[in-house]
Amino acid sequence: MGGCSLIGETLVPHSQGPDLVKKSPTAEIISVGNELLIGHTLDTNSHWIAKRLTRFGWTLQRITVLRDSLASIKDGVTGALRRRPDLLITLGGLGPTHDDLTLKGIALALKKRLSLNPDALAMVKARYNALEASAGLTRFRTKMATLPKGAHPLPNPVGTAPGVLVKVGKTSLVSLPGVPSEMKAIFTGSVIPMLRAAKGQAPLEVSIALVGIIESALAPALDRTRKAFPGLYFKSHPRGREGGIRSLIQLHVYSVDPDSRAKLDNAIAYLLRELSKKS
Repeated sequence: MGGCSLIGETLVPHSQGPDLVKKSPTAEIISVGNELLIGHTLDTNSHWIAKRLTRFGWTLQRITVLRDSLASIKDGVTGALRRRPDLLITLGGLGPTHDDLTLKGIALALKKRLSLNPDALAMVKARYNALEASAGLTRFRTKMATLPKGAHPLPNPVGTAPGVLVKVGKTSLVSLPGVPSEMKAIFTGSVIPMLRAAKGQAPLEVSIALVGIIESALAPALDRTRKAFPGLYFKSHPRGREGGIRSLIQLHVYSVDPDSRAKLDNAIAYLLRELSKKS
């Protein structure tokens, strides 16, 4: 193992290991869409949101992808609410077409009726007026303003379907459109202020690159280091290949204590000493 070398180190205020951020607010994401499940569309929305939740010190506990069916949406939302996250985000299914079923599925999960929301209707009408769309507010367009009872619309500055917020006990349930530009606009304008208000402690992260070692050889030294430094979370990402090929491993070490830079440094030094030993 003596051939291993360290080629770089980066310290960033970041998050999150699964056992670290126990006091941080929690979130789940439900992405709705057959196109995601058949491999037609990549779920970049969840990835984008996950990075921002992490940045604000939230713990994203789960990402679920569901079919465009009322039963799937109802069951998925019901299951998520039983886990009582602080924030539950649904993505997709807010549009005017027959397979946009998210709000109806949420209403079933909450045992609430759907009704035309005057504020949401005003938002939809204003957007179509701005687009100079013809034919007025058809039933397909008013569908986007039909929300579960007690829900509040969130302004969509770049599209027609408002986002939706409904409080369910301790959980804020937010529904966003699946169109990335619309999702990002509503998230930035309406959800980020919520994240800031309940911001958790984003742990520190040290990232190092190890060259000349394969992951299976790193594992014993990493296990000893993990046991020597409880409270830190270690995650390795192999970037090379095993089997005689020169390997690159990106290693991330996280700490929940914002004043723990010394502990992170000591853990890295300990790991490098362990790697220098003969197994």
